[in-house]
Amino acid sequence: MNKLIVGNWKMNGTLELVDEFLEGLNNNVIVGLPIIFIAYAKSKNPNFQIAAQDCSIFNDFGAHTGEVSAKMLSESGCKYVIIGHSERRKTFDSDSISNILKKLQNAVLNGMTAILCVDEKYDELLDSQTVEFLKNHKSQVVLAYEPLSAIGTGIVPSISEISDVLKNLKSKYFGIRTIYGGSVNSKNAKEILDIDSVDGVLIGGASLKLDEINAIAKFA
Repeated sequence: MNKLIVGNWKMNGTLELVDEFLEGLNNNVIVGLPIIFIAYAKSKNPNFQIAAQDCSIFNDFGAHTGEVSAKMLSESGCKYVIIGHSERRKTFDSDSISNILKKLQNAVLNGMTAILCVDEKYDELLDSQTVEFLKNHKSQVVLAYEPLSAIGTGIVPSISEISDVLKNLKSKYFGIRTIYGGSVNSKNAKEILDIDSVDGVLIGGASLKLDEINAIAKFA
């Protein structure tokens, strides 16, 4: 099975950059686009693999100004959605543990694969209710381990540390797929992807450079 290569553009990008990626991106790469670009990219190339960067705690239509539901994202062609990224948990009180579980449920129940982000304190985020949900839907959830020390810093944990943490996540949570994120680039990706317990990578800043993310994809 190919390893997952997921790029997270965060609040970056232009239509010109989307067009560049539509023309030249490796087919195995999943791109976490800002919501505003999702429909545009799908209209240009229905086979383009897209992850949303978040979804609402509300699952249906309603008077929820500014919210975008998992149902809407799924209908727009998203197959993946990133849930509970540490940047959101740090910035928005609405990304509480209980709300992350609601988002996780909404994503999965609308046919998407949820990429659930966890950090060094993953035991706090993965409470009993969330773990029970993972147990029953593990084929539709990927755990993305992103140590806080590595996000945007250029500092990557040792290979043995990454291996140990992801191996522990797998053994503790029913063999669920685990990927690593945090300062991943073309210089360190091969060594990370060669780890047995690593099922892929979640890429931040490097995912905005077409040559860089294509180089990473070759290692998968």
